[in-house]
Amino acid sequence: MATDNLRNEIDAVYSEILSLFVKSMELSCELGREKAKDGKTLADRKREEEILEKAAENSPQNMQNYSIELFREIIKLSKQYYEDVK
Repeated sequence: MATDNLRNEIDAVYSEILSLFVKSMELSCELGREKAKDGKTLADRKREEEILEKAAENSPQNMQNYSIELFREIIKLSKQYYEDVK
């Protein structure tokens, strides 16, 4: 029974993650459109580094590398999504 409870909790967390991921992708796309209107490029290396630094700072020591990798992937996917839908 403990396994089922843990799986249910994981499912609930995954549902929240997916909802937040979708929102993040939509906002990133909107930001990309606004930047394009202003003649700016989508990529902002400084901002990306800030995001990765915050991910590391706000993660437990033993999860920092995983958190950084997660946000690198989110950044990469948001750029791909923007290119696909712009």
